[in-house]
Amino acid sequence: MKIIKSVLFGALIAFSATLLHNYLPPFGFVASLLLTYLGIRVVGQNLYYLRYQVLAGATWLAVVIRAGTPGDGDELLIYGNTYGNLFLISGFAVVVFSLVLSRSNSR
Repeated sequence: MKIIKSVLFGALIAFSATLLHNYLPPFGFVASLLLTYLGIRVVGQNLYYLRYQVLAGATWLAVVIRAGTPGDGDELLIYGNTYGNLFLISGFAVVVFSLVLSRSNSR
């Protein structure tokens, strides 16, 4: 049951951050990164083990990559503009950073 929770929560975080990153260019981008960081941290606090955070982070990455690739009708949710590229790169870095930071705090 916890696996399903972490996957669903990771998908929800990614979907929300994807829709938010291009809303108001500097503020939506920062808010999406903050949402990603806090969401991964909340998964760690609610489900306790690092494996669930890693699973949520992998789900986040899968949803964001799928949102950045063209679909059947050539629709995109993450464009290849400056904020889209920065969101892909820095969002992944934020996920890794939150995983490393949560691991170092759990002594």
